[in-house]
Amino acid sequence: MKKVFFIVGLLLTACNQSQQPCDDKIKANGFIIDTEQQVMLASNNAVDIFKEIDKAWFERDYEKIKSLVAEEATLRFANGDKGVGPKDLINLIKKEYEENTNNGIKWGWTTDYAFSVKNTPTDNPKAGDIGEWVLAEFTSEKFNTIEWYQFNDGKLINWYQFNSPVK
Repeated sequence: MKKVFFIVGLLLTACNQSQQPCDDKIKANGFIIDTEQQVMLASNNAVDIFKEIDKAWFERDYEKIKSLVAEEATLRFANGDKGVGPKDLINLIKKEYEENTNNGIKWGWTTDYAFSVKNTPTDNPKAGDIGEWVLAEFTSEKFNTIEWYQFNDGKLINWYQFNSPVK
């Protein structure tokens, strides 16, 4: 899973701009250490699910979040906290919203970009090999945030968040 983080820069020219996922035998780019796998751009399906989560997060639509996040989803927050499943994500959103509003910080952000990638197929997939990953970047009054989302079977199964203060 962590290996995917290091190949983002190589992906931008991996595939054409079609709505279809890349052919598994061509248009792959980058590498994954200690494997024969490469990384390729994936479909817009994962990006569409990401957009639903982003909208639900903004609107604090907790029922929608429950429907899009797997019960066993692993969550790693920028502040070092870890969580599992939709309940922990919802608690983070509630906490974040309360902290922002109590400190006079406007709730909201601009989603700067999002794109999806996936590993080339393997006969022995590991947890990081399944589904598709979305990399998204956000800008708010407080932070520049980068997040990785891993989706499988229409649900979020892994999420990592990284923040850098806006100066």
